[in-house]
Amino acid sequence: MVKTLKGRVAATTALVSMILIVGVAVGIEFFVYGELRSSLQAQLDNQVKLVADQLDDKVRAKYLALHRISRHLGNPYAMTPAQLDAFANASVSMPETFNTLFVAAPDGRVIYDSTFPATPVNVADRDYFKALLAGAPQAISGLIAGKITRSPGVVLAVPVRDADGRITAVVGGAVNLLRQNFIVDLASNAVGDTGRYCLITNETPARYVIQADVTKILTAVGPEQTLCGVRDAGSNDLVHMHPLVARAAMSTTGWSLVAVLPGVEAFDPLARVRRRVVMLAIAAIAIAAFVMWWVARRMLRPLDTLRDLVVRSASDLRAIQSLPVQRADEIGALANAFREMMERLGDRTDALESSREAARANVRRMQEIADRVPFLVAFLDGEERFAFVNRACEVRLRRSREQILGSTAQDLLGALLYREFAPYLARAYAGEAATFVWDFGENNEYRCFEVSYQPEWAANDALVGVHVFVRDITIERSNERRWRRESHTDHLTGLLNRKGFDQALAAAVRRAREGAGAQALLFVDLDRFKLVNDTWGHALGDELLRRLAKRLVACVRESDDIARFGGDEFALIMRDIHDVQDVERAAKAILEVASRPMALSVGDVGVGACIGVAMVACGEDKTPDMLFQDADRALYDAKHGGRGRFVFSVGASARSI
Repeated sequence: MVKTLKGRVAATTALVSMILIVGVAVGIEFFVYGELRSSLQAQLDNQVKLVADQLDDKVRAKYLALHRISRHLGNPYAMTPAQLDAFANASVSMPETFNTLFVAAPDGRVIYDSTFPATPVNVADRDYFKALLAGAPQAISGLIAGKITRSPGVVLAVPVRDADGRITAVVGGAVNLLRQNFIVDLASNAVGDTGRYCLITNETPARYVIQADVTKILTAVGPEQTLCGVRDAGSNDLVHMHPLVARAAMSTTGWSLVAVLPGVEAFDPLARVRRRVVMLAIAAIAIAAFVMWWVARRMLRPLDTLRDLVVRSASDLRAIQSLPVQRADEIGALANAFREMMERLGDRTDALESSREAARANVRRMQEIADRVPFLVAFLDGEERFAFVNRACEVRLRRSREQILGSTAQDLLGALLYREFAPYLARAYAGEAATFVWDFGENNEYRCFEVSYQPEWAANDALVGVHVFVRDITIERSNERRWRRESHTDHLTGLLNRKGFDQALAAAVRRAREGAGAQALLFVDLDRFKLVNDTWGHALGDELLRRLAKRLVACVRESDDIARFGGDEFALIMRDIHDVQDVERAAKAILEVASRPMALSVGDVGVGACIGVAMVACGEDKTPDMLFQDADRALYDAKHGGRGRFVFSVGASARSI
């Protein structure tokens, strides 16, 4: 990395020179490349068009040869194979003109074949044969593979007509693309030194008729980068030298003649010029960099003197007196500005030191105040790392302040505990104050804390961190929980009292309305309980109620609620009922335990019970008062219908749950 000003000036000059030279060179190369490509492309197009015309002429010459044979053939059915062989050899030269010559009857049966005379062949299904029978004067097949030789080739054919114009036979000549002929010669010719010709069909997809790689004949033409077997390897140069591709269609066959000249060969002169330009550019850049470095060194020597004086003034203020303030250029202005700055700096140093001492005192004072606060106080920076903690944090976390500072909240709290605090902490880092209560444990192990997150903003409205305040409210919450428990519990039986029952009933009705499931309310009224009180007194009656309460608890599920209204009246709330029979079983169990004698201090004492049942179906909109009244009416019907009975409210047992 260049650190001196002289070096930076030289480097900048070299960079600018390089950009200019490279820009000009690239522009020229683009222009020359375009012009050269257009010229070479035009030459290649003309060359390919000329070769395609020559191929058409050779195909026409083959057609002429076939027409001549058809006119002089006479009656092929009256000729022997030897006579046909002699006639064929006298008519055309093979294999220069055709690799195979054949004569076929109008039904497609081949009556003469110069290559496979003993092999029966029928060409009635060939497209070219059908075209001749349809009236075409001549026809050529598509690119085919011989049924016998499996060699790729094409067939040219003309009709043989009698004096009346009827087709008496078909004369055809086959050209084997893998044997010596004018098409194979085309594949061996090169375009330039490394370019190639190829012939492709007009099918979709197109196939190779001829190609330098004979294994590719009859195969589909690949991508443009591998056309005619010339592979474009690409280029790392700024201007990609794409291959030159020229095409010309053959009028006789519809095939396309393609010539491909690799870009590396076509544009080799341009590549050689580019290399020379690169070497020249490197030399020009090096010379420019050296010259600018030498000029800058001469011009900036006074600046070196100023730098030395500035460095000395850091330890010796007397060096300021030697600054070149008398100069009338930028160096003199800089020297004057530096001297004024140092004079002001000297005046402010003492004030700054005093301010630092006052700030350190304030920090110590704030730390002492925070350490005397009974709850936890901390500050998390932008990365959730502890930047400040008070003494209470050290005690609660059981770590020293040095161990806590710099640690993240997740490291200190652990993954499980951090997961509980993370949503509130995320809100604070989003700029929103968050306060929540965190409690855990039961009975003597119960603990409860109030946690508050307060974001702190910088002057530019940027969040710099979060203040954390944690207050232990275990005693307050324990007292509140005990008060709630006592205010909702019957002091005699330990079951819910009327206030607790009302809350439980409202919650059950709300669950049914919200679709949680059907809910049931059972009113239980004891029989002959007044007789027990009148006979043995209220103390024995209280003992009986406590015994019965325990039996009722054993009859129901843990999720159900049992309440005592006072006297001998009880209520049972069954939650999330899936079958009415569950309610019936619970009612029967309550009647059974209520009628079973209880061993009290005066002996076995028996009572009985009546039960009224009301239900609210899943999704039904019913109020707690409505459910209460339904159960009360059902209890009334049960009491007036005899002892030891339970009665559902009208429609309760039949209603869908």
